[in-house]
Amino acid sequence: MKAVYLAWLELRRFRGPWRRFVPAVLILIPLLYGALFLWSNWDPYGRMSAVPVAVVNSDRPADHNGEQVNAGEQFVQQLRTTDTFQWHFVDVDTARSGLEQGRYYFTIRVPEDFSTRLANSTRSAPQRPAVLLTRNDANGHLAGVMADTARYELQNQINAAAYAAYARGLYGDLGEVRGKLGTASEISEQLVQGTQLGKQSTGALARGLTGVRDGAGHVSGGVRDIASASAQLDQQLSSITEFTGQRLPATTEALLDTSGSAVRDLNTITGGTAAAQSQAERSAGALAQLANRHPELSGDPLYRSALDDARQLAATTATVNGAAQDAQRSAAETQDRALALRDDLDPLQQDVNDIGDPATRLRLASAELTGGVNGLSHGVNTLVANIGVAQTSSGQLNDGARRLADQVRDSLGRMPPAGPTEVARASSELGTPSVVRATTLNSADVYGRGVAPLFFGIALWVFGLFAYLLFTPLNQRALGGRTNPLSVAIGGWLPAAVLGVIGGLVLLGAMDLTLGLDPVDLPAAVGLTALGAAAFTAINHFLRAAFGVVGGLVSLALLLVQITASGGLYPLETAPAPIQALHSVLPMSYLVDGLRVAFTGGEQWHLAWDAIVLGGVLVVFLLLTSLAVLRQRMWTVGRLHPQIEL
Repeated sequence: MKAVYLAWLELRRFRGPWRRFVPAVLILIPLLYGALFLWSNWDPYGRMSAVPVAVVNSDRPADHNGEQVNAGEQFVQQLRTTDTFQWHFVDVDTARSGLEQGRYYFTIRVPEDFSTRLANSTRSAPQRPAVLLTRNDANGHLAGVMADTARYELQNQINAAAYAAYARGLYGDLGEVRGKLGTASEISEQLVQGTQLGKQSTGALARGLTGVRDGAGHVSGGVRDIASASAQLDQQLSSITEFTGQRLPATTEALLDTSGSAVRDLNTITGGTAAAQSQAERSAGALAQLANRHPELSGDPLYRSALDDARQLAATTATVNGAAQDAQRSAAETQDRALALRDDLDPLQQDVNDIGDPATRLRLASAELTGGVNGLSHGVNTLVANIGVAQTSSGQLNDGARRLADQVRDSLGRMPPAGPTEVARASSELGTPSVVRATTLNSADVYGRGVAPLFFGIALWVFGLFAYLLFTPLNQRALGGRTNPLSVAIGGWLPAAVLGVIGGLVLLGAMDLTLGLDPVDLPAAVGLTALGAAAFTAINHFLRAAFGVVGGLVSLALLLVQITASGGLYPLETAPAPIQALHSVLPMSYLVDGLRVAFTGGEQWHLAWDAIVLGGVLVVFLLLTSLAVLRQRMWTVGRLHPQIEL
């Protein structure tokens, strides 16, 4: 409680119109110092697009195998798509004067032979194309450093343009080869179709000739049958000629003689039968008249038998007489037909003689036809055998053409497409053959969030340094009294510590609300900021209490050492060995380490260890201040008349 009372007494010293603003000004010191640095360095690489840079394209397009290579224009187009810097595409004189007068921080010039060198890169003596980058350190050394940083980006852009030019030239050649392969593929397809048609035609021809051979065999058999038939016909006609010329006339004459004799004999028989019929009828009539004259004979059986026989004889003779008359008429007709036949023999003989000559010619022609058909069959058989060989050859030719077409088609399929769209796509792909996907653990996203722990440490340290320019480190009345040294020490530390904690929290809130600091662990950030402010105030309090003005100078020297030794800007390994050795004994190292975890994330044990170290520093320096209080209760000449006093 004594310490609180002493602290209250110290704060009561700031009374009056202007002195009452001193605590408020002290509270704003961390904000002004830290916020100014963080605001100015929050995202410098994100604002590089505001840096004016002149670009001069003096390149002249070159021709490579009929393909125009315009790498300079492609490089410029790639630059236009990026906002790495504020590009100004101007001529040589404008770029030169702008660089000398400070309008541009550096210039990029594409020389006239840029595309030519790229186009000749596949020749025997290639020359590497280059882009000229000119800077002027009079415009600022950091601008030159930024230009060096951008040089790698520019190198990537140039390489992308070069790869694209190479790809365009290569695909131009591939396009020509692909076109020729396409033509070869079409020709091979036509060859396959032609050989396929030839194979089908020879097969059809072989089948047709086989049919012809079979038909010729049938024709040959038919011709032989015709020849045989014609010979038989000729022989039969000879027999008919002989029959009609010799045997038929003799037979006809014999028939005439026979029929004449028959007619004459039948005439005699007909006369006899007619007489017998008349006599039988008169006998039957006489018997009937006898019965009429002698009725007693009607019952006589003998008479009746004789009458019946007479009547039956009359009937029989009538029948015989009719048959004789019919035979006589038939014989007469036969004789008439024999006469007609004899009359027809001369025309028949003439007709038979007329048929004999054609039949003889037919026989001779059939013999000749038989010989021709036999020769035709032999020729067809030979042709069928040759067509079989031709069919086998056409099949082999078709198989070879098909394999050729498959190989050409396979080669064509392996060739990359070379159309304008495909070439542009392939050029783009080869221009950027790979992408780098970066993954960052506990990413700070922006430069400011990454260096915020260091600037928080600087701000809190500066607060402690400035605080005891205005605050009295030790209450002189308490120092001259019997107050406990620790209470005196805490009483001199507590007012500045409270204001330091408030100032640190104001800085944290301002950075979060205005710049978007957004700590991932806000309670830890608040606690570490407050603990850091208290510890740094305790250190500065001790230095001022123990060493006075000299302590302030020591505090300033410690600030400078801690900025580099805390590892807040660059990796500690890049610092000199003495600086690295001081890293673990300087309190700002632990505040920076803890705030990194609180702002962007990390291992939680870092937070605990850093808090323990800062808490230990606080306690140790409060105890050291107590010892300083004991020492300062002994007055010396140097204390009564200090050489340096603010």
